[in-house]
Amino acid sequence: MKRFHDGFREIFGSQLVSIIGGLIAGTLLAVYTNKILLIPGMLILLPGFLEMRGNISGSFASRLSSGLFLKVINPNKIKTKLIKDNLMASFLLAVIISFVLGLIAFTFNYFIIGSFTPKIIFIPLIAGIIANAIEIPLTLFTTIYLFKKGHDPNNIMGPFIMSTGDITSIVSLLIVLVII
Repeated sequence: MKRFHDGFREIFGSQLVSIIGGLIAGTLLAVYTNKILLIPGMLILLPGFLEMRGNISGSFASRLSSGLFLKVINPNKIKTKLIKDNLMASFLLAVIISFVLGLIAFTFNYFIIGSFTPKIIFIPLIAGIIANAIEIPLTLFTTIYLFKKGHDPNNIMGPFIMSTGDITSIVSLLIVLVII
């Protein structure tokens, strides 16, 4: 008799990865808070930017997983129109939302704080492009890999994507802050 169901082990392992990823992301954020606070309005931008990555990549992983289970997507053939369309939609959605977040932060800065900082529009846009260039392919290949190995990607990908999304988002924001 099995002590634990396979689904429980998958979920437990992915939750451990999520906790470790959250600790890494939080530590990065704590260490570099002084760099982030140099630009007014970054605290307005940060929660939405961090949340966006996990939400977009999470729904992308769910669509892939559903397609794999329904046999609409062949795990051995990833260069299909369906996958390319989902990749493009996820990437475009993230870029548009990053731009909108930048506009919201700029508007808040201008009207509430009285600070005219147009570069805050481009910070989430460039950081979003960098983070998505990492996160979306990672989501695609990890989901397909887990499915091929006999795991249920629905159990694993949510926490995994949230933690990797937080880490890539913070690292990409820090890269852009250093560049700009």
